[in-house]
Amino acid sequence: MNLKATDQWKAICEGIIGLSLVMQVSVAAAPAWPGIKVGVKADQPVTTAQSLQEQKDGFQRLAITLSNQGKQPLKIEKITVHIPVAETLTDDLEMVYGGSCMGRTPLLHQNVGTQTAKSSSHMYELVRLADGKYLFAGSLSWRIFLPNFTLKNGAIEIWSDGEGRQLKPGETIQYEQIVLQRSGDWLALLNQFGAAIAAENGITRLKPADFKGWATWDYYGRVFTAKDIYGNMDALNKLAPEANMIQIDGGWWTERGDYKSVRPDLLPGGIKEIVSRITSEGKIPGLHLDGFRGDENSEIYKTHPEYFLHDQDGKLIVEVNEKSDKVMKYIYFDYSHPGARAHIADCIRNMKENWGIRYFKVDFMRYGLKNDTLARNKEAKGIKAHDPTITSVERFRLGMKTMREAMGTDTYFLGCSAVFGPCIGFVDGMRTGGDIHPRYEAFPERCLANLGNFYLSGKVFNGDADYLVFREAADEDKTVSQEDVKNGGRLTMNEAQMWADLNKLYGTARLHSDNLMTLRPERQALVKEVFRYPAMEETVPLDLWRHGTKKSDGFELLLARKGKEIYLGVFNWDDTPKEYAVPAFGKTDPIKLAGRHSMILKYEGKDSFAQLCQNLQTR
Repeated sequence: MNLKATDQWKAICEGIIGLSLVMQVSVAAAPAWPGIKVGVKADQPVTTAQSLQEQKDGFQRLAITLSNQGKQPLKIEKITVHIPVAETLTDDLEMVYGGSCMGRTPLLHQNVGTQTAKSSSHMYELVRLADGKYLFAGSLSWRIFLPNFTLKNGAIEIWSDGEGRQLKPGETIQYEQIVLQRSGDWLALLNQFGAAIAAENGITRLKPADFKGWATWDYYGRVFTAKDIYGNMDALNKLAPEANMIQIDGGWWTERGDYKSVRPDLLPGGIKEIVSRITSEGKIPGLHLDGFRGDENSEIYKTHPEYFLHDQDGKLIVEVNEKSDKVMKYIYFDYSHPGARAHIADCIRNMKENWGIRYFKVDFMRYGLKNDTLARNKEAKGIKAHDPTITSVERFRLGMKTMREAMGTDTYFLGCSAVFGPCIGFVDGMRTGGDIHPRYEAFPERCLANLGNFYLSGKVFNGDADYLVFREAADEDKTVSQEDVKNGGRLTMNEAQMWADLNKLYGTARLHSDNLMTLRPERQALVKEVFRYPAMEETVPLDLWRHGTKKSDGFELLLARKGKEIYLGVFNWDDTPKEYAVPAFGKTDPIKLAGRHSMILKYEGKDSFAQLCQNLQTR
C-alpha cells in the first residue's frame, strides 16, 4: 500500500480542504478513470482507500472507505472526491443535473460554462459530449452522507459535509457508493441508473398502486370538518364509483407532534369514526402527518423537550410561521433520541391498529436533514442532537426505519417534501414534484419536476404528481382555503385539461382535491376522465435535452406505457401556437396545438415502447 500522495495531489488537497489531515491508500483504478483522489478534512488523520470495479450493468463502481487508524476519536468536516476527465469539457457542452428533491431542486439543464452556485445534485450529473456520447456520475446510496455532484475545473467533483461525523479508533466506514459511466444512450443510461439504485437498496418489487379518490388539502387546507369529508365522499360516489381512496391531509391534530390527539372542534368523532365510514364503502383510508416536526405548544414538547433538536448553544430551534388560520412554532424531532423514535412509533401504531389507517403520507421530510433545518432558522449556526457522533442523514434514516417498522409491510408509505436519497428503501411512493395549486403557472413547473425523475418512478418508488385541481373562483364557496394561491383563481378549461392530461400519463395516486360539492359539472368530468386511465408503468420525457433550463421550462413530449398500451402526450405550455412533427408515432402531418393546450394520442402501430422512445427523441 502506498501512503504517499503526489506533490500535485498535495497541492490540490491544500486548495480543497485547507489544513486537513489526510492519509490515502491508493488502489489501482480502471484505465478509463485514472487519477481519482479522495480528500478528507478532519481534526485527526483519516486513512482512505478506494477501488474502482466494472459492473455487469456497464457502470464503474467507485468504493471508498474512511478509517481512523489513530488512538483518538476524530471528527470529519468534509469529504471531497476529485475525478479527472480525459475529455475536454468546453463551456458550450450541455449537461443535466438530476433533481434531488420534491420541488426545490428539479432537473437542471444548462451549459458547462453557465454553471452557478446552484449547479449541483445529490443524485447525478450527465454531460453530453456529442450526440451518442455521454459522461455520467451518480450515487447509489445516501446512508451516512449526502453527496453533491458538481463539475469543477474540467473534472467531476463530489463532496459531502462531514457534519462532524465521528470515527472511533479502529473504526472504518464506507463513503456513499458512486458509479461512473461513458455511454452512447442517455435514456438507457438513466434507466440503468434507476435499476442500480433499486438493487443497491434492496428494492426488488414495488407495491402495486393505482389510487383514485379524494383528499382534503388543496381546497380546505388545515380547516375542514367531518361534514366536508362526508359531503365530498357522497359526491365522489356519484361521479366515480370506481374510486378507492379517501385521504385526510394535515390539520386534524391538536398540535403538530401530538399525533394521537384529534381536533374536537372540527372532527368530534375523531379519525376512527371517519375511517369507519371510508372502509364501509370499500375504500382505503389515508392520513397525513408531519413526521419530522412538532410545535412548541405541543404536549410532547412540554413533557419531553429532549426529543427535539437544539442549536449549538443548547437553545431549542424554533421556526415561527404565521399562517392564515394559526401561528405555527415549528420544532424538529431528534430521531437520534430513542424516546423520540418510540413516540413516533407509538403514534403510527395507534393510527394503524386503533384508527385503521392503511396509507400514510409523511410530509416535510426534508426537515430531518441539517441543511434544510438550518436554512429555515438563520440564527442557528449548528445543531446539537442527542447523539452528536452521527450525521443528520443517519438520524433521518433512524426515523424512517422506525416509521416503516411501525407501519408494517401491509400498509402504503408515501414520502412527501423529501430529499429523495435517504428515503430510498423505506418508502413505497414518493411525491416527485412540488405542491400543486389551481394556477396555470404551477403546471409546467410540476411537469418538469415530476417527469425529470422518470428513471426512479416504477423502479425505486411509485411516482406521485400531487392532487388533481381543476377549480377557479366560480367553483368556490367560503370554506375554501385562504392561502394566497388556493382561492380566487382564473383557471380556464383548456389549462385545467393540461393538468388532467399530465396526470393521465404520470403518477399512481390520482386524488382529486377540489370541493366536489361546488365544482361545476364540466370540471367534475375531468376527474372522471383521469380516473379512466390506468396508472402508467413508464413515462419518459422525450425532449429532455430541450427543456429544464429553468423551473417553468416543462417538457412537451411524454411517452407513457401501461402493459402494451402506449400513449403520447403533447403539451404546449407556451402562449402561442406550435406544431409537433411525430411521424414515428404514425402521424404523417404535424400536430397543431394552440397555446396552453394539450393532447393525448394512443399508439396503433407495431413498434415497441423502447423503439418509440428512440425514434421520437428530440435532440
